[in-house]
Amino acid sequence: MIKTYEIDPVNKVYALTGIHHDRLKLTAPYDIDIDITVDASRKL
Repeated sequence: MIKTYEIDPVNKVYALTGIHHDRLKLTAPYDIDIDITVDASRKL
C-alpha cells in the first residue's frame, strides 16, 4: 500500500490524494504507472 500526498497551498499542509494497493497511477507532477503487487516486487 502506498499513500500519496499533495501540498495544499492555501492551508500549507499536506493533504492525502490517494491510497494505492495494486497499482500506483498518477498524472501529477508527472505521468507514472507502476505495478505495486507482491508478484511485481518478486521480479526485481
